[in-house]
Amino acid sequence: MLLAIDVGNTNITVGAFDGERLVKLWRLATDLKKTADEMGVVLSTLVAKDAPDRKVDAAVYGSVVPALNPTVETAVSRFFGVAAIAVTTKSKIGVTLKVDHPSEVGVDRFVNALAVAKMYGAPAVVLDFGTATTFDCVSASGAYVGGAILLGPRTAAKALVEHTAQLPEVEIKKPKKVVGTNTVECIQAGLYYGYLGMIDRILEETIAEMKAKHARGKAIRVIATGGLAGLFAKDLPKVKGIVPDLTLQGLRLAYDAISGGRRARKFVTIS
Repeated sequence: MLLAIDVGNTNITVGAFDGERLVKLWRLATDLKKTADEMGVVLSTLVAKDAPDRKVDAAVYGSVVPALNPTVETAVSRFFGVAAIAVTTKSKIGVTLKVDHPSEVGVDRFVNALAVAKMYGAPAVVLDFGTATTFDCVSASGAYVGGAILLGPRTAAKALVEHTAQLPEVEIKKPKKVVGTNTVECIQAGLYYGYLGMIDRILEETIAEMKAKHARGKAIRVIATGGLAGLFAKDLPKVKGIVPDLTLQGLRLAYDAISGGRRARKFVTIS
């Protein structure tokens, strides 16, 4: 069983793979104060509970929180007896980064590009609803060619609370009406329809530019992923598919590209 770990700013998402099949998925809160032992205890307990008949024989991770990298590596080594292979933007996974500063690309965006190209074909755009909402563009040749970043809906909701005296934090949901008649409804209407408008316009401009520069006359697939993908994508006609575990699938494919499917047993970061 391959353990794939996506270390994000808000959550650490962990997937257990049997070959290409995602057997189990867990989400942990990202906490810089957690020790390797604390993380290892939680992970090993979850694996023992939810996949008791399976043994972790390999691990891979991608991180946008560098301070947690040693914690992840130590936890996996200590509690599962395998090395956690780190995927970075220098890793040879078959995706060329055709951007100004490749080292600035988040590894989640890097593996999203790999996953969408391998699983759904290119050209494509990945719309990822996370702490930030990101647009990742993959050319017809499978190269990552850039995208856009904006504040995620949940992050925007928290910002309203932090920077105002009287506005409450609200659940992100589609309201029954746009014209709210109380504070909660007003905020929900602004967040939901505001983000729909922003996302739809960015997708419109992105697709037009992709067609002109990167598509080679092919149709452009738009795939949504991330925690709020299911909520927003149903009102975004340009989105043709929702794949909640796309980043984990990208880590699995990256592991296969790096290792050739072999099970690594010693500490190594492969570039």
